Amino acid sequence: MNIEKSVGAVIKYQSPSSKMKDPEFLLLRNRRGYWGFPQGHKEEGETEIQTLFREVYEETGINSLNILSFIGRIRYSFFKGEGVKSRKEVSFYYATTSIRDITLSNEHDDFIWTTFSESLTYLNRKQLKSIMIEGHEKGFY
Repeated sequence: MNIEKSVGAVIKYQSPSSKMKDPEFLLLRNRRGYWGFPQGHKEEGETEIQTLFREVYEETGINSLNILSFIGRIRYSFFKGEGVKSRKEVSFYYATTSIRDITLSNEHDDFIWTTFSESLTYLNRKQLKSIMIEGHEKGFY
């Protein structure tokens, strides 16, 4: 069974004018109602960083991203159409942006800028919560 590779980002809003009291992070809600981070499939010939820039732009319209550090990877299995089981590995990076206006792709139906603590109540998937917590424990945010 092949492993599909994807890349995602925990994105913190970096105000250009001043430091925010409580940092805010971008979450996207997919059409099935689950909150998560911008992420997507790595295309042939792309590096993880190239995938990250492309996917963040496609899903949010953010064209200015400062990638600061690798956070970690998650792995999971899921069923594709016709009951075919597949495995996925997603690498997550911590990044900042000074762009607050979001233009959603058709993959998502909502977004929110939320604090670290609030993000843990929005994130529906245990492994996504673990990525958020891991970045916090590493001192990234």
